[in-house]
Amino acid sequence: MPGFRHPLALKIVLPFAALTLAIGAVGTLTATSQLSARSQEAFDNQLIHDGFVAQSMVQASDADRRAILRLLTAGPGLSQNWSKSPALQAWLERALAIHPNVVVETVDPYGREIVGVVGHGAMADTVTQNRDLSGWPGLPYMLAGGSSTVDMVAAAPRPAVFSGQPVRSASGGLIGAVLVGDYLDDRAAAMKASLHDDTTYYDINGQVLSTSLGVAPGDWPALGLDPSTRRRVTATSVVELSRTSGGPATELISPWTVHGSHLGYVGTIASTAGLLADTNQLRIILVTLFLAGVLFTLAIGIWLARRIIRPVQQLVDATRLVSAGDLDHRAVVTTRDEIGELTVSFNQMTESLKEKSASLKATMTQLQDTYLMTIEALAAAVEARDPYTHGHTQRVEEYAVIMAKALGCDDAEIGALRRASVLHDIGKIGIEDLILRKQGRLEPDEEMRMQRHPIIGVEMLKGIDFLDPVLPLIRHHHERWDGNGYPDQLGSDEIPLGARILAVADALDAMTSDRSYRAARTFEYAKTEILKGSATHFDPEVVTAFIKSQRAIEDLLRRSAEDEGHHPAADDLGGWRLHVVGR
Repeated sequence: MPGFRHPLALKIVLPFAALTLAIGAVGTLTATSQLSARSQEAFDNQLIHDGFVAQSMVQASDADRRAILRLLTAGPGLSQNWSKSPALQAWLERALAIHPNVVVETVDPYGREIVGVVGHGAMADTVTQNRDLSGWPGLPYMLAGGSSTVDMVAAAPRPAVFSGQPVRSASGGLIGAVLVGDYLDDRAAAMKASLHDDTTYYDINGQVLSTSLGVAPGDWPALGLDPSTRRRVTATSVVELSRTSGGPATELISPWTVHGSHLGYVGTIASTAGLLADTNQLRIILVTLFLAGVLFTLAIGIWLARRIIRPVQQLVDATRLVSAGDLDHRAVVTTRDEIGELTVSFNQMTESLKEKSASLKATMTQLQDTYLMTIEALAAAVEARDPYTHGHTQRVEEYAVIMAKALGCDDAEIGALRRASVLHDIGKIGIEDLILRKQGRLEPDEEMRMQRHPIIGVEMLKGIDFLDPVLPLIRHHHERWDGNGYPDQLGSDEIPLGARILAVADALDAMTSDRSYRAARTFEYAKTEILKGSATHFDPEVVTAFIKSQRAIEDLLRRSAEDEGHHPAADDLGGWRLHVVGR
């Protein structure tokens, strides 16, 4: 939205948005808090109700188990079949015809299993014999005559709760005991089917015996009750716990007691996922309404802001165009208020800027031309010191431009290369005539002084802003591709491209021009030497561009030779090597 790019639009729209955000946020928090509290209260009440129902079901199951026990021991059939295991098993299965899930264990006076049966007939999915059950809690005590009944929890092979009493012969002697029980996982499943809540049975140490939660047995230890929780659970007090295993839930822990025997704890677990989903759905509805209000308020604010800031926006756009250099642009006057007066004043200012800018541009052009003419005059003065280098800078510029175009350089790069070609040897103004005009090879100390001319040239031109792009080309036009050039020993791509082009153009003109110590060499010799220097002295890509531009360069060289009247000689190129190689 264009209007929001300016503080003025924000000052108009933000109060509306802030007011709506504040009202919506407070309203949403208040409403969700109230409704969440009511939903939580209803959930807690339902959980307490389900906990009482679960306790009733546990007590009913315990009562049914004791009733079945009394039924089995009421008549003489149990003791009459006691000594014959097959007959005892058959009699128990018939007696359990209507109780298919009941577990019956018969043991001798030493706690050794006689027969164990689950269900009856075809439903008898488990029949066991001769297991040692003497370690079951309370059983040895009852067999020793310490009690007439026992209620216990057996953890293996499947956790189950049992009620038992001794069995005596017709003469009154102890012949063993009978235990009637049911599996805790069957109980938990039945309670879940009835209440739609999960149930967990814990032993007296708080460890899980069985649960209808979808939690693997290996994770049951994490559900255990710590001592502090167990101490808070009494006959008149229950405890609520938050659970995350199997999904978010709340568990109500109550004691598990059968006829005064404390067997452990029963947990009734209600999932809070539905409660959370309802609360989240409510929040989504409220937030949606709140966002709709915000959007509506913002729409009104934007509409008002655009009406107010449209003239300001047009003036700002005009300012940007003018600041970008379009001094012919004028802002449209659309209002007669203060903004309209400001627009008229802006247009007058722009007209004045246009006139002054044109004058300043002409002055700067003249100044730049004066600078350049002065520097070029210095470069010409350098050439005038050595009559053999007459026209060198012009020829180097022409060669360099041809190769730069072959390499695809843009106009800015070619412009910088032209100026660098004119000025590349201006530093020689600081080299003594004795060295500059010496015929023959320079001594090592003379060579070192000669190699300073790129640095001298840069120091002379430094501080002239429009020549900044040219300075790296002047400083590095004697660097070598293999890093053995001067003054900085740069190598390969570290050398600016313009300097690499200038190096080939400079070497070409040095070889094909007359010198005090030898005559000009032929183009073929120069080409051969440049090819030999590829990838050592020169950039291979520039050498390739040189070969591609051979015809144009030969035409320039031919015209130059005709104008100056010298004829190239086919001979040694030693003078060029000193000029180019450096270290």
